Amino acid sequence: MRRTARLAAAAVIGIVLASGVSACDSLPDIDPSRLPDISLPARPSDSAEPQPTETVTEEPAPAETVTEEPAPSPSAEPGAAEEVEPFVWWPWAVAAAVLIVLLIVWWRWWAKRRAWDRRLEATRAELSWVEDSVVPQVLSKPTAAEAASQWSSARPRILDLDRELHELADSAPSENRTSDSQQGLAVLRALAAAVDAEASTQADNSADALRARRAELDAARAQARAWIAAKKS
Repeated sequence: MRRTARLAAAAVIGIVLASGVSACDSLPDIDPSRLPDISLPARPSDSAEPQPTETVTEEPAPAETVTEEPAPSPSAEPGAAEEVEPFVWWPWAVAAAVLIVLLIVWWRWWAKRRAWDRRLEATRAELSWVEDSVVPQVLSKPTAAEAASQWSSARPRILDLDRELHELADSAPSENRTSDSQQGLAVLRALAAAVDAEASTQADNSADALRARRAELDAARAQARAWIAAKKS
């Protein structure tokens, strides 16, 4: 605004001066003291202190904290097919086959053991019959000939019992059973030998010989009864 006023004043002065020059010959003398004061206003000094400018500091707007919600974990939609690992069947088949084989082996072992035990119990019962029935009948005969005849009639069963105990000793499923059957075989043979001596028609019939044979027979019968009553292990 001030610059425009100065330019306008300068233009007015220039026009007045130009008019005065062109008409200086015809114009009367002008008293300079009467001229109006058209002095320009003084320009502000360049050395004047600059006015302080206001520094507007814009405070940063508070940043909005956006809290992101965690995205939901992907889950299988209802009805969506889930990936299933293939079933491995062969280990189960192998385990089942091994188990079946073990069961068969155990069953055969147990059946064989039970069959052996039943055979041994049958020999105990047979020996019990010999000791409890046959021997008293032989001893009850009044003569050696009658005693020998009674004993001869029982001889086949004695031989069968001897053969059975021998086979049981060879096929026993355990050492204890082998020993048990061998002991029974020894008891049977000792009893048979004692009865043979008692029922012999050619035996010495002196009192001492009769007492010796009877003591041997009683010992054999006691051993037979002990083996018959023994529990199988």
